[in-house]
Amino acid sequence: MNWRSYQKNHLRSLRKRFRHAYLPYLLISAIAVLGFVLSVVVHHTGGVRGHATAVVRHPARGVTAASGISPATVGTNLISPPYGEGLQKNLVARWIKRMMDRYEVRYGSVVAIDVRTCKPIAIVNKGAGFSAFDVYPAASLIKLVTASAAIEMHHIPSYASFAYDSRNASQSIRALTDGYNDGRKRITFSMALAKSNNPVFGKLALYKIGKSSLQKYFDRFYFNRDIGPAFIMRSRATVDDNAVDIAQTGAGLNPDITLSPFHAALIVQAIADGGRMCVPYEGFGGSRQGYTRMIAPQTARELISMMRMTIVKGTSRKAFFHRGRYILADISVAGKTGSIHGTDPDGDYEWFVGIAPVDAPRIAVAAVVVNGMKWTIKGSYLGAQAILAYFFPDAVKKLLHLR
Repeated sequence: MNWRSYQKNHLRSLRKRFRHAYLPYLLISAIAVLGFVLSVVVHHTGGVRGHATAVVRHPARGVTAASGISPATVGTNLISPPYGEGLQKNLVARWIKRMMDRYEVRYGSVVAIDVRTCKPIAIVNKGAGFSAFDVYPAASLIKLVTASAAIEMHHIPSYASFAYDSRNASQSIRALTDGYNDGRKRITFSMALAKSNNPVFGKLALYKIGKSSLQKYFDRFYFNRDIGPAFIMRSRATVDDNAVDIAQTGAGLNPDITLSPFHAALIVQAIADGGRMCVPYEGFGGSRQGYTRMIAPQTARELISMMRMTIVKGTSRKAFFHRGRYILADISVAGKTGSIHGTDPDGDYEWFVGIAPVDAPRIAVAAVVVNGMKWTIKGSYLGAQAILAYFFPDAVKKLLHLR
């Protein structure tokens, strides 16, 4: 066989071997083009119903707040300053109820209070027997009490550094009670609150604050006392002499420390109002409102600064950021989360309290969701939605198809 015949046969064999090699590449290209076309169609059809597609039904996968309502995506023409004025009656409540129904919340409660007047903006409950005026395990919201005592009694600044071992969420007795300065890890006071660091707050309560002072600050925050009408149950907090109990209580790990969502909202209202709590509460029915000094104004300002980190870098970041973008435009929020297992009803209690805006607070929010075997959303998600509905009513009206 000469060279020309060999080359001809060789080319023929190559054609047979590779004649279908392009098919996988063609298939991949077709899928990519089809995906692009579908994404464009979904985007445009979603806009017809008020950007409803921006609210994903699986916030645990990283998509949290309804970013479709953010001014960044719907335009500043939907903002109607002064914020919150002229709200349709129960607009915030209607939006929260819709979010609860959408995510199939079994038990939950949201309370929103006007910081300036102490009047309720919205009170929403979900689940038989679950009420904003009943008490439930308070979880890490108690860290606000511990932090207040540390700031006022020992003048601990937000940048103070603490040593600890284990994880932020550790509940081990050793991590909560080992030496005050023991530990290979370091964290600032502000980040310890933002990350809800149990070891730091447990050791802070045990070695710095102590039983009597911690109990004193619970009383200041109106635990074990009536805060208003008889239908608002008393929040309970008793600190035992046992060192482990002191540490667990200061870290918010004591299930016997209980708090109502309404009382939780009053606590952050007080922090937002320079330390003045609306108690004895007489805000129902338009009656006169009382005030009691809970903490000093400087303490309140320090707490707000620290609570801001919870939103920016802490445990509730996912509820306020969507794909790396803050969902509330220029409305800054300060907050605190809590998580603990409870039995009545049985499940994981996911708390959130927050105030906004940080510079001149207008709204105080408390939210709690009880998750069972089927996980839905956290209280921080509902808290973010309540704040969003309050500051951007026009956008919410569009999503609710209201005029």
